[in-house]
Amino acid sequence: PPAPPPTAAPVADTGLKGAATQVATDLAQQLGPARSRTIAIDPLLDKTTGQQTAASLRAQQEIATALSARVSGATVQPFRDLAPEPTGLVATGTVGSATPPDGYVLTVALTDRASGLVVAQSAARFSESGLDKTPTAFYSDSPSLVRDRSVDGYLKTAETPKGSLADPLYVEQLPTAALLASALEEYNASRWESALAGYTAAAARTDGQTLRTFNGLYLTNMKLRRPADAEAAFSKIVGLGLSTNNLAVKLLFRPGTTEFVADPAFSEVYPMWLRQIARGANSNGACLSVVGHTSASGSPAVNDPLSVARAQAVKARLVREVGGLDRKLTVKGVGARQNIVGTGADDASDAVDRRVEFGVEACPAR
Repeated sequence: PPAPPPTAAPVADTGLKGAATQVATDLAQQLGPARSRTIAIDPLLDKTTGQQTAASLRAQQEIATALSARVSGATVQPFRDLAPEPTGLVATGTVGSATPPDGYVLTVALTDRASGLVVAQSAARFSESGLDKTPTAFYSDSPSLVRDRSVDGYLKTAETPKGSLADPLYVEQLPTAALLASALEEYNASRWESALAGYTAAAARTDGQTLRTFNGLYLTNMKLRRPADAEAAFSKIVGLGLSTNNLAVKLLFRPGTTEFVADPAFSEVYPMWLRQIARGANSNGACLSVVGHTSASGSPAVNDPLSVARAQAVKARLVREVGGLDRKLTVKGVGARQNIVGTGADDASDAVDRRVEFGVEACPAR
């Protein structure tokens, strides 16, 4: 039978580097000696948001170094170099919060590509003040949340105990995930043309029809000043989001108001976003709920009515785009009760908490 998931050791003062060493040592013991093995590391993610952050990127680098040193016969390769054929091992991992404010847990699983089995899994708690949880450039810039079924499969695999099957969809999509990882690396390095080539290649695949792909196409075309192509990509985000009931758009408002932020670097594109959402909603057979969210920086007495007012403001803008939408849209606000990050920092690290979601629902009988 599958082994039970490992219990993370008590919080230690070793920091992230020490946790990576502990995890790699444990993984090496579980694997045992071998003549040679290849390990490709799929970019580590934040456990809560499913995003790559400065902390998860650093954890990935520490894990790569520790695995190379401690796993017998291991060759750790960039995920972008993943072989098309199902050979070798793939590492997935997360950095999650444990005891606040400075306690965390690093979790890593190794999956055998040929069998789909998790052959080793380990977790280690650590304590480190000031750990940087800011999303990396791609996740910070993305107009919508990119967490979808493929991301959930990654997160599930990282938590899968030794001897159990990894998420089947995650394993199946590994070659396309490698394309996306390469494009992510290029985007974070401001190499827009190379990033666009990677996202375009992923979009040409059946299993590349994901929010990560279309956000990437949108962002790279915006960086390359190709607004028509960017808008076409955003329409794909809307279509996929509505069809999977997973469309959450990051709209930044001025504090305490229903007005969008004045910074054109953000709000200049909002009219286009809303135009595409209105058109998508109009062509969708269902009705939509417009749900406003706020960060946790204010009190419920302020946040609850503010989230409703922001949803109403977005609805009004959608109706101005397509007049017949009025009867298909309802509004509600949830304040800060469905925060994803929940720190109330009101900066890039918790931008996903200041969002408007669009939920697909049945239209009322007439």
